[in-house]
Amino acid sequence: MMKEGNTDLTINGKDEKAFLAAYQHNYKSVEEIGLKWEALVDLHEHYCNNVQGSLNLIAQQVAQKLMAIKGAYIVRYRVKDPEHIIDKIIRKAKEGRIITKDTFLDEIDDFVGLRILHLFKNSWEEIYEAVAKEYAAKEQPVAYHRKGDDAAFLERCKQLGLQPVEHKAGYRSVHYVAVVPILSTTFKCEIQIRTIFEDAWSEIDHLVRYPNNTDNKLLNNYLMMFNRLAGCADEMGTFLMAMKANLSQMQQERENLLDEIENLRGKNAKQNKKIDELKKKLDKSTYMEWPYFLENPMQSTLDYIAAIQNPSGSTFDYLNPYVDMQESIESILKNYNLDSFQQLDKNGKTAFNLPKAGIWSTDIKPFTLGGPKKDKK
Repeated sequence: MMKEGNTDLTINGKDEKAFLAAYQHNYKSVEEIGLKWEALVDLHEHYCNNVQGSLNLIAQQVAQKLMAIKGAYIVRYRVKDPEHIIDKIIRKAKEGRIITKDTFLDEIDDFVGLRILHLFKNSWEEIYEAVAKEYAAKEQPVAYHRKGDDAAFLERCKQLGLQPVEHKAGYRSVHYVAVVPILSTTFKCEIQIRTIFEDAWSEIDHLVRYPNNTDNKLLNNYLMMFNRLAGCADEMGTFLMAMKANLSQMQQERENLLDEIENLRGKNAKQNKKIDELKKKLDKSTYMEWPYFLENPMQSTLDYIAAIQNPSGSTFDYLNPYVDMQESIESILKNYNLDSFQQLDKNGKTAFNLPKAGIWSTDIKPFTLGGPKKDKK
């Protein structure tokens, strides 16, 4: 009986059968599509000896340019592993696309992969526009998103020329295949734009899910919960920056008001006394009642959002972007069979309580100056 696979030629010590098994390829199916192991070994050696070093230099140069983009917090790059090149060529051959030593540089787009990581969710647009200005796109860029993501975001993607694609695993990222000019020729590399939280989730998701757990329902459910928490963290980061700017603006307006009140001071003692009373009252007042805010962080945060985005307090549509937080909390409660989360204050009393359901219900009292609105008796 003829032995399967070529044992004379190896890739990193793996003969044909061992290599195919390591990357979960069936020997007979590879043999049927006409791929020759000798040609794959030759391509691997050519890539290692003549291509990989140059790609590292190209990746470093592109990364330096991307790091100069406003809003880019970290830029990471990688040059595709030689074994992964061979694996990809085999997978493409199964799909009917034959890649050879003469064509592989033109056929494969992700020899060099770069990731631009940003801190705040809303920084993606400025970064994307800077990348598009620097490098031409080989094809229409793609914006991967999770089911239920904001319709306004998807519409903005279309306006900028991106194709929104819903990802079944909840993956969020912009993918841009850039055409990079190198001397008299061009080279392609894939640039991904995502938040730090999304990058952390996707790395853990990949390590947990691949290669053997792609269909594990238990793991996939927990990974989706993790995805929602990452989305929640992104929303909170953006919210905190908006909150910081809003508080700074309020502080400036308060100081201006104090100056205007002081300018009203004159020789009338009664009027001056009234001015002093107004200034004392203004000194004590803030946009929110801080003890209430500290003791009731969830409720007061929602109240604060309401005051900024929906001053009338008549509807709660402004909470739609925060559905990630709701879903993740409810999922955790369900999985651990809890009725609620409780946080105790320093005296051992319940500071705040998150029920299983109704976290975003219309029972939430609209926020007003001085703390939550008191019900009229």
